[in-house]
Amino acid sequence: MVALTLLALAVLTVATPASAAPVVDDATAVRAAVESWFSAMRSKDRAAFESHMLPDATFITLRDSAEGWTRIHRTRKALTDMLMANTGTIIERFTAPPTVLVHGPMATVWGAYDFSVDGKRQHCGVDGFDLEKDGDTWKIASARWTVEPKGCPQ
Repeated sequence: MVALTLLALAVLTVATPASAAPVVDDATAVRAAVESWFSAMRSKDRAAFESHMLPDATFITLRDSAEGWTRIHRTRKALTDMLMANTGTIIERFTAPPTVLVHGPMATVWGAYDFSVDGKRQHCGVDGFDLEKDGDTWKIASARWTVEPKGCPQ
């Protein structure tokens, strides 16, 4: 019985190449692309940050203030320049698992987030990312987020 078990284990080991990569579904890959973008922002790795975006990506900030909601539109370059110039450690993170929707070469990630610099929360809100599949890689095509300085969960 032990010999039969060892033989079966040997056959399975030979039949499964050690280099076989785990299969990652598109929803997981989409979420990982956004998380990698957050990580590149945190480490101030401009090349990595830009590599997660399409060249013509656009970004919209909707800021809540006493006067109402204001809208700021930025290009990929403008957003990158602004974030890379910040001397503090930026941490943006989802506060709960976001919703991820995928259909063919397009995807959306939507979820609550908070944003801090040097450990001090600046604001929270909702992030919405639109991604497109570029070859085998998911890239951010556009994003918009609310900036809500008050009422962030503790």
